[in-house]
Amino acid sequence: MPLMKPKTEVGIVGYGSYIPMYRLPAREVARIWNDGEGGVPIKEKAVGGPDEDTMTIGLEAARNALARAQIDPQDIGAV
Repeated sequence: MPLMKPKTEVGIVGYGSYIPMYRLPAREVARIWNDGEGGVPIKEKAVGGPDEDTMTIGLEAARNALARAQIDPQDIGAV
């Protein structure tokens, strides 16, 4: 059986990230994760704001990826 080749090139040409601006202190993280026992190896945790959820955070990361790769969002079908 001959190898099938894609009609278009597919690959990763950029990456992006987004870190929410709000922070939760380590003592609060420890209170939730470890029943207040401490031992959490962080100083603070980034958390989404009141108007952010996983969808908006992912969207911002995707926008940053497109900007880093210098790709016009209109040139692709989906992220």
